[in-house]
Amino acid sequence: MMLYQAAINLLTSRPVCKLMQPLRKSVVPVFLLHRFADESRGIKGHSQAQLEAALTYLKRNDYTVVSVRQLVEALVSGESLPPRAVAFTLDDGFYDQAKTALPVFESYQAPVTLFLATDMQDQRYWSWDYKLEYVFKHTSYQSLELDLGGGATPETFANSEDKRDLVRALRNLNKRLPNQAAESSVKHIAERLEVNLPDEAPDEYQPITWEQARSLESRYTEFGPHTQRHPILAQVSDEQAKKEIIGSWKALQTNITNPVPVFCYPSGREGIDFGAREQEIVKQSGLIGAFSADPGYVHLTRTNNNLFALKRFSFPDDIARFKQYCSWLEYAKERISRG
Repeated sequence: MMLYQAAINLLTSRPVCKLMQPLRKSVVPVFLLHRFADESRGIKGHSQAQLEAALTYLKRNDYTVVSVRQLVEALVSGESLPPRAVAFTLDDGFYDQAKTALPVFESYQAPVTLFLATDMQDQRYWSWDYKLEYVFKHTSYQSLELDLGGGATPETFANSEDKRDLVRALRNLNKRLPNQAAESSVKHIAERLEVNLPDEAPDEYQPITWEQARSLESRYTEFGPHTQRHPILAQVSDEQAKKEIIGSWKALQTNITNPVPVFCYPSGREGIDFGAREQEIVKQSGLIGAFSADPGYVHLTRTNNNLFALKRFSFPDDIARFKQYCSWLEYAKERISRG
């Protein structure tokens, strides 16, 4: 591990990055962040220290954090961006993101876009994938017979790591189901594990309110649409897909002064969670772009991009890997692997 970090530090040092800058200037890494750790509420996630370390690194090494709005508008217009641009996004709209992450971005004067699943703000709604996580966090059971795709077998989850892996497996299975079937599946599991699912999001899944969002909107903090109820869009009807996409955009236009006209797909795997239908709805809604959750760079040449399926990297907890994405190094690896 120490050898790996030493190699990354050398390859991402100022002299090497300056030499390799012509390669890096054609792409922008966009980072996707989710929950932020809050021990008092039992929330696991990114730490404030990790985010501060990343933003400090960018500031000390002459990177420029640009907004999602600035990035997508540049792609549309062909205007140039700073040669070492980086962008950040937050998905869903939880209170811990506003409490912990947004003040850090503000203090570093670093733009960030928070994509809101707007029924969280309107109704304190919480989607089945978070309910599933809640069930396994709060059950006293340590095993259950479940069908994970190969027939019913006893599954043991005596520790947090086992629970995390099992929740991930069940989420992946349920993402293939119609949204209502996924909701029913989670409700059934909750009953079997004797966990009561509140109708409204409990405190550990508390969303920010519209009032809070309006107070947080600033030169550096912006908000964009992320559906109403956070379904897997590929698993809903044409009518429901339109309602989710257009409805979330209208909710933002009603409640936010200057929302970002860029969409973000829930789960976000192109060809699995969304496809051509969803991209066309986004276009017809007057939005100028959309982000997936597929890993990769945003290319600054239009011919290399699909504006309605732009890629993002999950924010790494390892600062060495963060340096790798921000510098020329990861892009060089991608080009080599493509041949």
